[in-house]
Amino acid sequence: MNSIRTLTIGQIFLDFERDVYDRLICKYGELTEFIDRLKSFMTELASHRDEYNINPYPDKIKRGIYILGTYDSELGIFPDAHLAIKCSQNKPLAEDLRKQFYRSIQLAQNFEEKLNSDQKALLQICPVYLYVKISSPSSFFKQILFMQKVEGGTTLGNTKLGFSAEFCQVFKIPSLEEIRALSQFALHRYLDRDRQRQLLKIQTVYLFQRLWLKGIRIFSLNQKNILVSQDLNKSQTRYLIIDPIADYFLPISPLYNSLTLPLIGLETRAESRE
Repeated sequence: MNSIRTLTIGQIFLDFERDVYDRLICKYGELTEFIDRLKSFMTELASHRDEYNINPYPDKIKRGIYILGTYDSELGIFPDAHLAIKCSQNKPLAEDLRKQFYRSIQLAQNFEEKLNSDQKALLQICPVYLYVKISSPSSFFKQILFMQKVEGGTTLGNTKLGFSAEFCQVFKIPSLEEIRALSQFALHRYLDRDRQRQLLKIQTVYLFQRLWLKGIRIFSLNQKNILVSQDLNKSQTRYLIIDPIADYFLPISPLYNSLTLPLIGLETRAESRE
């Protein structure tokens, strides 16, 4: 993938997003200083991981994944210095952060090529900057993925409102009220009568299908990996997909999507008859 640059320096393996790599070379040239600063940065993260923790979901399976947030005043190579950093101890069942890095960049390219301008303004992939793998046995974190931190963002599941009216119109997705009135989703609603969680799940499956029809394959799209932020400059609600890697443990969204898609097909066929 020509938008990624790779380096191996001693026990450290690095994958850079192209713009970040260019910034690195421009600022440091000779990379010894950068590696020293990077090691210091990672040691600081590991030593104060509870202080930096921004993960709202507990790691019940103990996969050794930490999501930390901090401001980069040390490395100085990222387009946005507010960072969300996903760290892994390489325990069993943990996600492959390098796969997420490559997948995020691939999807960003897909969005650029396959979405129209209105869709691109509303839906994006959370930018990933740098993937680091450390082979040293003494290192607490074995993999680290540097991403942009979305200021003021919340997950779609915590909004309780679903996608905005503008988003529903642009992507041809029914509102929560419209989904509530569709008979084929009666069982979904019964399973969670007191909250709108099922309605939000159904909305994300609609988006999953719309992207799939455009040739954009995301196997684990759910309301927990869609961040919602307000673009104050444009008075627009923007949605960013994070962690676009199939998670077959929690939540089991690939299975949920496959079971719900036929019901969306029923609704789509009813629309075509009208």
